[in-house]
Amino acid sequence: MSNSGKATLAAVASSLIFGFSFLAAKLALDRAEPSVMLSVRFLTACFLMTLLLLTGRQKASFRGKPVGKLLLMGFIQPVIYFVCETNGIALTTSSFSGVMIGLIPVAGVVWGALFLKERCTVPQALFTALSVIGVALTTTGGFGSFSLPGFLYLLGAVLAAATFTVISRSLSGVFSAFERTYAMTIMGATVFTLTALVQNRADLSVWVQPVTQPGFWAAILYLAGLSSVCAFLLFNYAVNHLSAGHALLMSNVTTVVSVLAGIFIMGDTFTPLQLTGIALIVLSVFGVSRKNGKTAAPSDK
Repeated sequence: MSNSGKATLAAVASSLIFGFSFLAAKLALDRAEPSVMLSVRFLTACFLMTLLLLTGRQKASFRGKPVGKLLLMGFIQPVIYFVCETNGIALTTSSFSGVMIGLIPVAGVVWGALFLKERCTVPQALFTALSVIGVALTTTGGFGSFSLPGFLYLLGAVLAAATFTVISRSLSGVFSAFERTYAMTIMGATVFTLTALVQNRADLSVWVQPVTQPGFWAAILYLAGLSSVCAFLLFNYAVNHLSAGHALLMSNVTTVVSVLAGIFIMGDTFTPLQLTGIALIVLSVFGVSRKNGKTAAPSDK
């Protein structure tokens, strides 16, 4: 299988994991406030990645490399992104959150063209437009009352995700996927823990109650081990070989998974138009994978 084929599979796999992360985050937020939840999530993720280094399964070297740009990437994702996403999830339903995140590929195509000079092919443009139509249909009804703050937070997450992807792709020739992901978990653990300490005036009791609940840890282990480590490793590998727009279009799988999870697990309502929207999203992902799978890769890491 070609590098672009493997990268496409990696992008789809990461999106499948991310799709259930909205549900896991919703469950974790029922037991802890956002800053505490994010602190525990990224501390756990950082611990897991450090274990990979200590056991020799992975290697990382940052000496002589543009660490400043790497830190900027880590501040945008996960810090800005997760502040926006977590608050957006808290203020909206799981389904609506997933649908908003489904708009990320559109921003990715635009950002890739502006900052990486990536050419938007005709098939990519057509399938991206089809994806937008699918998202629009999926948002028709069945999501409860509209929350403007929740919408604005999720819009911020969309823009942050596109910006992160552009920076990660630009750094793919210098830092490996593991190095980029490890820097992200370190940044997340540091910023979110400091934020939680400040917000709670260093009252450690706010960590005690949630971490003593098995249900909280089940959600955190999914968010930390699968979403923050595995999914981001897969995605950072994917952008080594795919354009920003191509890689992010695969993220619409997240929309499908999160909507279905919201419907069948959380009891969110559902309409025939949403089923049509989901079908269009799946078709767009399949189409762009077939028509746009030969994007030049800047790195083989």
